[in-house]
Amino acid sequence: MRIKRFVANDMRSALHMIRDDQGPHAVILSSRKLESGQIEVVAATDYDEALMQQALRAEDPAGRATPEAPPPPAPIDVPTAPGVEPVAQKPLLKPRPVPGRDPASQAWNEDPALGEIKRELAGMREMIERQIGRFAEERLRGVPARAQALDELAEYGVEINLARSIAAAIPADADRGRARGMTLGLLAKSLVVPRREPIEEGGVIALIGPTGVGKTTTLAKLAARYARSHSPRDVALVTTDTYRVGGREQLYTYGRLLGMPVIETRNEISLAEVLDRLSDYKLVLVDTPGMGQRDKALAAQFAWLRAARKVRTFLTLPANAQASDLDEVVRRFRNAEPEGTILTKLDETGCLGAALSVLIRHRLPVAYVTDGQRVPEDLHRAEAHRLVLRLGELRRAADVSDNKETAHAVA
Repeated sequence: MRIKRFVANDMRSALHMIRDDQGPHAVILSSRKLESGQIEVVAATDYDEALMQQALRAEDPAGRATPEAPPPPAPIDVPTAPGVEPVAQKPLLKPRPVPGRDPASQAWNEDPALGEIKRELAGMREMIERQIGRFAEERLRGVPARAQALDELAEYGVEINLARSIAAAIPADADRGRARGMTLGLLAKSLVVPRREPIEEGGVIALIGPTGVGKTTTLAKLAARYARSHSPRDVALVTTDTYRVGGREQLYTYGRLLGMPVIETRNEISLAEVLDRLSDYKLVLVDTPGMGQRDKALAAQFAWLRAARKVRTFLTLPANAQASDLDEVVRRFRNAEPEGTILTKLDETGCLGAALSVLIRHRLPVAYVTDGQRVPEDLHRAEAHRLVLRLGELRRAADVSDNKETAHAVA
């Protein structure tokens, strides 16, 4: 099936163009008037309705409803004109599939016009979802208690879709105090937190994540926290960070201060061997090199960890990053199958709600949070109710800091 757009001053001219280019058996799929006053007509040859519907369904792998392909139109009677015949449907012809490829996917990938239709469908869906969201928010704001919830959650940086779902669950007759309590309670209930403290289960734990999120310092905090209730002799540290200048030295320094061995490994074979040698230790913590979420070397890092076997991974995320950036990191590191996350730099953000929204949307458990450089005092086990209570604390702290800077500048 070959789809093509034609633009002409009027329908008669468009039909002439279609016949000259695609023959008398072309099928009109759609037509519309452009802002310029011209007519745009989309026509196809070898039209296959079943293929079109299958392609449209394949466009949405999540299984949401998609508009069906337009049915093949009846022959169009063209106004009498010399040399112009009706544009009618050609008998259905199945395209020749490439071996090993689904015909619908082949059509989307190889036919530019179908690709354009796919993008238009995605844009239409996005526009409809935005419009529905706006209508829903307008209805919610008609109730004072729900409007209060929306404003408060927006102030904390909570994503709008999550904020709407929480606000909708608040009773219309709730007073201000009850509405606020329910807002925070529903947000806390949405968070996933491990029931058991991860390091208490022992084994091999690797911290993964992008650059600059504080993995090495967080690793030292975890080691010191475990040693407090057990013994430094129960913990071994492993570094695979042979890229970052000073990365190994930093972990070696922590190892000396904590009285724990630090082992360096450079490839997947030596990592597996090192972990075998350290099997007597109750807890082995692995520090990985920070890599950008678009770094092609990420796949190799994930392969290392899978080859080493029995390695539990935790994704380290900075709480002060934008929600869109955090979302991309979570999606890129998903192949490492992280058991949970560690949120760092809570003391550097006034909008913790952005990070919490991403974790809630991906149903990714938050195991620990950090809010400073002290080892291990500034590492805390995550508790849902405490996290949501900190939303207001961090927002107020950020406002106070801004006010001080403004006063200092004026002075």
